[in-house]
Amino acid sequence: MEEGKGRVCVTGGTGFLGSWLIKTLLEDGYSVNTTIRSDPKKKRDISFLTNLPGASQKLKIFNADLSNPESFTEAIEGCFGVFHTATPIDLLVTEPEELVTKRTIDGTLGILKACLNSKTVKRVVYTSSGAAVSRTGKEEEAVVRVVGAMWITLEI
Repeated sequence: MEEGKGRVCVTGGTGFLGSWLIKTLLEDGYSVNTTIRSDPKKKRDISFLTNLPGASQKLKIFNADLSNPESFTEAIEGCFGVFHTATPIDLLVTEPEELVTKRTIDGTLGILKACLNSKTVKRVVYTSSGAAVSRTGKEEEAVVRVVGAMWITLEI
């Protein structure tokens, strides 16, 4: 039996929202599976996740990509909750919007199917992108405002 409060999955673990959520969940006694995009050349430093207190015992990292929705199945299996924060952000606008939108929709539908098929997931929390958060532009104010961010909670 899982010690602590149980196991949850956070998709998009290297993103702003995902990484802070993982930190909070570990601090609150949860075990966490998280997904990150594959990094074959090992150029990405994920020590900010692996060095979190409790991570060596309670954090499992899985490679997954919204382009391959089935790649999330293993990370979701055995979890009672899923926080879907993964999003294909293309800040340099190198891909057509239609392609990014299709990947977002197909990936999310694949994650939701994996949640249903798991037979253990009871709740899914879906977030909008961290790109919905922006600064006012005035450094002296350093105010962060949320623009169109959303959290949707689905009970299965």
